[in-house]
Amino acid sequence: MSEFLYREVKGTDVGDIAKLKGYLVSKEVLFKIGTLNGIAAKMHLGSALKLKDVENNKKIISDVVESIIGAIYLLKGFGEARKFVLAIFEPDFEDVKSRKDFGDYKSELQIKVLGETGVLPEYRVVRTEGKEHSKVFYVDVILKADLAGQGSGKTIKEAEQMAARQAIEKLLKEEKK
Repeated sequence: MSEFLYREVKGTDVGDIAKLKGYLVSKEVLFKIGTLNGIAAKMHLGSALKLKDVENNKKIISDVVESIIGAIYLLKGFGEARKFVLAIFEPDFEDVKSRKDFGDYKSELQIKVLGETGVLPEYRVVRTEGKEHSKVFYVDVILKADLAGQGSGKTIKEAEQMAARQAIEKLLKEEKK
């Protein structure tokens, strides 16, 4: 990823390159690649897992794609792993050149708030719901002791991103006033 981004997006701000890299190696992109390539159907599953449980599970599919890349690297070396990555990520590399929003709201909020106030946002898990395997996390983001946004998600990270997104939207509305 780093090599591709260095070569293809020269002249881009370092922060934007970090966002691009974060997007490309995200669970969502790896899941999409795994789904498009029918990874779930090619997996050998133990008796505890069924295909229907695996094929829509972003964590499992994205982890398997990442593991395949690692296995190619270990068995065939960097050159073959590079060729494989360039091939499977090709549509996403094309997307990256035109895309502006990579869903990294936490970084965006941090840059915005730190630059304006010198204070970092604080994230707090306020509650969880559901059984262990299907929890929903609820997170508040606090700016200067005030509630700035709330979010929920299947992971704490996802809930934090949603809270940061809401905080950014509020800040933008306030700026327009």
